[in-house]
Amino acid sequence: MKMIIGTTVGFYILNFWILPVVYQILFPWGGAAETHLHPIYMGMILLSGLMVYCTKLILAEVKELKEQKETKDS
Repeated sequence: MKMIIGTTVGFYILNFWILPVVYQILFPWGGAAETHLHPIYMGMILLSGLMVYCTKLILAEVKELKEQKETKDS
């Protein structure tokens, strides 16, 4: 759970605090026209947390199957 919340919070900080400074340097001609993209960024933040959660579930299942196989072989 810590990894999911950490990823979501980290992605939020990256998207709304750090990258806007970089965007202003790289794309100085941007402006209010890009503000409609913020809901898309929020969706990306939620998806990043979902990806971490699903990856953790898959790794836990693989680990469990591996342990079952080891106990079955011995």
